Amino acid sequence: MSSFMDEASDYILARVLDTLLREDVQQMARRGRRLAAGSAELEGLEAADDGGDWWLLEHLAAGRLWIPVQASRFMQPWRYRAGPVIAQPAGTGECRRLADCDALLAWLSSGLAATERAHYEDFAAECRAAVEQGRCCKQAQQAYFEQCLEGRSTGLHELPGWTRRFLHYDRLASYLDHPYYPTARAKAGFSVADLERYAPEFQPRFALRWLAVPRSLYTANQPDEPDWKPGFARVGLSASLAPDYRLVPVHPFLWGETLTRLLHETGLEQQVIRAPQACVEVVPTLSVRSLVLLERPDTHIKLPLTIRTLGSRNIRTVKPSTIDDGQRVQTLLGALARQDERLRGRLLLTDESRGAHVDGQSFLGYIQRRYPQEAREGTLVSVAGLLAVTPTGERVFEELSARFYQGDTLAFLRHYLELTFAVHVTLWLRYGIALESNQQNSMLLFGPGAGRMRLLLKDNDAPRIDRQQLAARWPELYRHVEGLQDLRIWSQDALALGQMFTTICLQLNLAPLIEGMAERGHGERGALYGLLRQALEASLAALPGEDASGLRALLLEDEHLYAKYLLTAGTLQSKARSGAADINKFYGKSAPNFLREAP
Repeated sequence: MSSFMDEASDYILARVLDTLLREDVQQMARRGRRLAAGSAELEGLEAADDGGDWWLLEHLAAGRLWIPVQASRFMQPWRYRAGPVIAQPAGTGECRRLADCDALLAWLSSGLAATERAHYEDFAAECRAAVEQGRCCKQAQQAYFEQCLEGRSTGLHELPGWTRRFLHYDRLASYLDHPYYPTARAKAGFSVADLERYAPEFQPRFALRWLAVPRSLYTANQPDEPDWKPGFARVGLSASLAPDYRLVPVHPFLWGETLTRLLHETGLEQQVIRAPQACVEVVPTLSVRSLVLLERPDTHIKLPLTIRTLGSRNIRTVKPSTIDDGQRVQTLLGALARQDERLRGRLLLTDESRGAHVDGQSFLGYIQRRYPQEAREGTLVSVAGLLAVTPTGERVFEELSARFYQGDTLAFLRHYLELTFAVHVTLWLRYGIALESNQQNSMLLFGPGAGRMRLLLKDNDAPRIDRQQLAARWPELYRHVEGLQDLRIWSQDALALGQMFTTICLQLNLAPLIEGMAERGHGERGALYGLLRQALEASLAALPGEDASGLRALLLEDEHLYAKYLLTAGTLQSKARSGAADINKFYGKSAPNFLREAP
């Protein structure tokens, strides 16, 4: 067990160091300098004669720091390589090794103000959680793979075939780490026991809890109640409450002390009634808080959770504004998918027109997500899972290529690139829309039949939209979204759309697959990026009347691309310090442009 924990600790340390260098935390990239193997400045330094390059930092308050590095062409010019991180306290000649994230972050936080130091302490706790939960999830992966290889039931055999396939690929994706955020494995707020009860890595079944709330406090965007809600008697309450109350689902993780505290803090504890019976069984999906209704598996609901993922300030509640904004954006996209020849037949959407909240609170409410009929006729796979390992040791993209593309992984890639750009370049240039359709919110629908791939998008409540362009060119479409509540959605400049396109479409949804394909021997890296560039050029050629000069300058001409600095804005700095209006949309222009490597 200890050797595995050491391995998990080393893995998280490597991811953290890569991110610190990529996001230039404390100017570690700008002010550091490379020491080549054999440099005189490495003489006498413990373990520095290993024949590799080192990165020397001399500006940190705690003292000098040597990090073993190797050159990189993807997302950053230098990344950590296996080896000891060596520190020399200021004013001494002695050196010591920083063996884990606790030691590294304590070193980096030395000399900072107490409020800033607290951010590093919080992140150290997040690193420890990532190590512990990573070990637990690795064991769950091994157990699940054994089940699959032995052909044993996973407890979901009674579900329709498309749902079983959906949940299988979703579970595989849950074992794959986020490409960039170093401690994405940590679900802060969950214990290991909570993971086993509620996380997609374990794919447990559990029943929802229910609150009866006064109708005066209940706000829904449709007048009738959804058909999956139980009656009062089924949750152990008197049917006489029905005229004056509405039932609201609550995730069982919140049901105990957490809910008591939240109800007390908001003054709701005397107004709501806790139902004694749990009912309506669900299974968690990759996003944790989105749950499959087992009685109606084409319907998922998103419920608030008080856990944090991808940053200490990324709490997974459901803001009331996102219920309406998501519906408006999805309605706009639906209109586009019907009328635009570039989108028609390629783009599918979930129906997210139903949701509710209680008294404007972000911890009480839900969003309903209903999958279209087309999804029930094929195989639906999250983009987040394309590089995930399958029980047989393949990667998911290889398995899908074998099933739908006669084993031709390059044909799979070409189709995926063409599809992605046909949708997102059209949205950007023609309509002034960039979607935050990250690798979880973007799904590929395969079949029925070979070589058929469509893009299904969900959860589009936080795009960037050029208000002037949409309103001026497409006034009828603009009416769908003119009432958006989150004013951050309206782009303040053209660059905002490009930044989102770059960091979501290119760097999350496409580039990691290309890097993984090259690593697996499915093509030379430069040639694969050449296919990406060709697909991008083809998408521009299909939109001859649109101004693509900004896109070309940003993606094809600049030496560096924008990168999302999520660790900086989401954990290590306050919004006041970073200046981020939205921690999920804070950028630095530091990533080497892989499109310039394409032949």
